[in-house]
Amino acid sequence: MKPTHSINRPRLAPGARYHWDEVRQQHQIVFPEGVLILNESAAAIVRLCDGRSTEDVISVLQAQTGEADLSGDVHELLDRLAQKGLLRDSQSPPPPGEG
Repeated sequence: MKPTHSINRPRLAPGARYHWDEVRQQHQIVFPEGVLILNESAAAIVRLCDGRSTEDVISVLQAQTGEADLSGDVHELLDRLAQKGLLRDSQSPPPPGEG
């Protein structure tokens, strides 16, 4: 059975933003409580989290990389970022207090 994923239209959560740190040469998600450093693959995924569908994100990445199936990796990263509160589904209402 294929697992279900709750993120259909990923978007960074309010207060979180993608940032390229020129001095450190790092991809980052910057948020009020800190910074999450991203590798190249994660950065490529996060830069596409603008509310487009997860399937569109996967299609764009597959076209850019030529990889056959990135679905598992993309869903895994999106789920982890959502668990950390850094990503949300743009179809979902914001959590209470973030309205």
